[in-house]
Amino acid sequence: MKLFYKIFLHSFVFASIVACSDDGIGDASSSGDDSKSVCYILNSGDWKSNNSSLTMYDESTGNAVQYYFALQNGGRGLGNTANDMIVYGSKIYIAVAGESTIEVAGLDAKSIKQISCGAQPRYLAAHEGKVYATYYDGYVARIDTLSLEVEAKVKVGRNPEQLAVYKGRIYVANSGGMDYNTALGYDNTVSVIDLASFVEVQKIGVVLNPSSVVAADGGVFVASYGNYADIPSTLQFISENGGVSVVGKCRNMTEICWNNGVLYGYFSQYDANWNPTITYLSYNPSADAVDVPWIKESFLPVPYKVCASGGYVCVTSSDYINDGDVYVYDRDGMLCYKVPAGLNPVKVVRIE
Repeated sequence: MKLFYKIFLHSFVFASIVACSDDGIGDASSSGDDSKSVCYILNSGDWKSNNSSLTMYDESTGNAVQYYFALQNGGRGLGNTANDMIVYGSKIYIAVAGESTIEVAGLDAKSIKQISCGAQPRYLAAHEGKVYATYYDGYVARIDTLSLEVEAKVKVGRNPEQLAVYKGRIYVANSGGMDYNTALGYDNTVSVIDLASFVEVQKIGVVLNPSSVVAADGGVFVASYGNYADIPSTLQFISENGGVSVVGKCRNMTEICWNNGVLYGYFSQYDANWNPTITYLSYNPSADAVDVPWIKESFLPVPYKVCASGGYVCVTSSDYINDGDVYVYDRDGMLCYKVPAGLNPVKVVRIE
């Protein structure tokens, strides 16, 4: 279930701002990485306010440009509630749930095509010339990257969220999030799709309300939200043979990403007044080792999403009212730089 944000509609302003802020948190030059790239930050905006946006951050200059997609496309924004973004080949793919479209753009963020989905696209993955998208009405779509057409769909579970490709199969988290207050309740399955036949071949039972799925070594990790009450966020591992186990040393995680053999994420708990308790955890399965907290800085941001981008781990932060920030860490948990983003930043990708 997604939060419906109560926020005023931001005025539409193009602005270039320096990412190194007055708080003394570092800039791009502090990363110790001689290769500088352009990063795009997807901001989902306010629900039903048509103010999703793209921030462009230039690591070589330390400058961020807000509303970059609109700047590159004659003032046209992304629309209502962009949810996910990937870079595959020479194109950027953006799932814009509220518009029921997938925006396809060049690496310069200039639009190439809007693919009509007929349903809300949620998350994206790519493999061997195809892009796969979860549709919130219970399907996964396959998109050809040459024709930019939806060429097939397959039925999965209720309200699918993230998906991951692993060894000829797609693993899809079926949340059932829209049924949270009905007798049906949350879903508790992961659908397995055979890539060659594009048919669902299995449903695997997991903890209630799965959301995040990432491919790793030997299988996939699945993070379930639970029911926000007596069933907490839980991390499970699905092996190649379909076996499911709770990750004993790191059993509670809410959001996850995979970076160079290590699982990074956090576990969030809220009290009756919605005050958060956040624990940052990483898990190295080869060593069966947990690092808490994996962020090695005195300041720990209140997280919104976490994602891997190149050799970095990015934590987005949002209070649902004001424009957010992205904190970019190296794999050792040291802050490389902080980037001012738009409203509700959800994803970071690098253009190498």
